[in-house]
Amino acid sequence: MFGSSIHELHLGGQANAAGLRIVKVAPGPAAAAGGFDRLDVVGDAFVLRDARGAALAGPALLGTRIYLGAGGQTFATVMIASHARVARWAEGAPDVDAYGLVYVDGHHIERNVCTGYHDSERAPIALVLGGETYDMEAKEVRPDPEQRWFSIACAGSAAAKLSLLGYGPQSSKTTPARRQATLKMITADYCGDGHSYTADGTPIQWENVAGTVELTAEPAAIEAVWTADGALCLDEARIAGTEIDCTLPRCGNYDLADGEWMTYVPMVQ
Repeated sequence: MFGSSIHELHLGGQANAAGLRIVKVAPGPAAAAGGFDRLDVVGDAFVLRDARGAALAGPALLGTRIYLGAGGQTFATVMIASHARVARWAEGAPDVDAYGLVYVDGHHIERNVCTGYHDSERAPIALVLGGETYDMEAKEVRPDPEQRWFSIACAGSAAAKLSLLGYGPQSSKTTPARRQATLKMITADYCGDGHSYTADGTPIQWENVAGTVELTAEPAAIEAVWTADGALCLDEARIAGTEIDCTLPRCGNYDLADGEWMTYVPMVQ
């Protein structure tokens, strides 16, 4: 978005790593009529609160504008243009709120804050993860004890997959360590040093120790068992022929109970 990141923002107006901060929130017509004008994130969803703390959510937030500032000036305005409820991939996990977040670029053209393919500039393809941020260089979870930071995750990103797998920080009972194991697994950070050994579109099968995500087909081979530190073991790399920069044992002496996830190479790639 104008070359600056809004992947993480602070509800209290602190600047993110790109120097952007929320300077004002202007509710849409439905919310304004009820006095709902304070942005919050609850259950990994945007809400607007009124002076008494009551919350408004979902389609009632359409038209809400979030003004972002940098260097003491308003930088851009992001509007909640659409909303949808999306099924998560984990059994028993609640549906997740997805948003179409748009801004107007320097050529006065409306753009979705999530780049890449979408069938409409207002497509609801952004998820919100409340109370933590993600260091994608180190592939680590950064919990916020004050629950004021939140992350915006676009469809297809590792953070969005984390939420869809039922590991949303506010919408699940998972721990930061379990979420970090999931992030390491999604990104194929075998060595736990932040280096990803996968690429967009690479097929993988998975199951978690909680049993909420299970195998749906017979795999070809075990890939790895995963913890918050990366892979405990490795049999077959996700991308055939990959050479990794650490030494890991084979998975013969490990099973799913030793980690959070076990992953597999599919029969057909």
